[in-house]
Amino acid sequence: MMLLSPLALLFGLAALVPLILHLRQRPQRAVMLFSTNRFFTQSVIRSQRRLRLRRLLLLVLRVALALGRGPEAWARLMSEFSHPLYLAFHVLALVSVLFVGVRFFRLFPKAQPAKLGPAKPPPAPVLVAGLYGAWLGLTLVLLVVLGGLWP
Repeated sequence: MMLLSPLALLFGLAALVPLILHLRQRPQRAVMLFSTNRFFTQSVIRSQRRLRLRRLLLLVLRVALALGRGPEAWARLMSEFSHPLYLAFHVLALVSVLFVGVRFFRLFPKAQPAKLGPAKPPPAPVLVAGLYGAWLGLTLVLLVVLGGLWP
């Protein structure tokens, strides 16, 4: 079996580590449910979480298998991903992420404490510029790595 880009597979696997750590260490919220629908609601929530995780793992497995099977399998997978429904879903996901990101960047300076020990936090415009700079930098790194411009 020949990999098209072993480095891309390595980066993909490395990107899964923070996701797995996040999913394992998330604090559980206390939810007060009525006794009549408590068990039903819990089972629905549990099944939705499992289904979401299964879909994500299946997508990762599918991409990894296509990488391992060679150029023809990879081209076939990419042609499937160019279907209009895939594209519409990913455009909607991108718009959602941008909306949440911009909203977070606007609210983040307001949530900062007035003082951090003896030092004051930076002014809000500096904080927001730093957040946008980090976001842009990470986006450029991902574009270079995933675009194949870096080994």
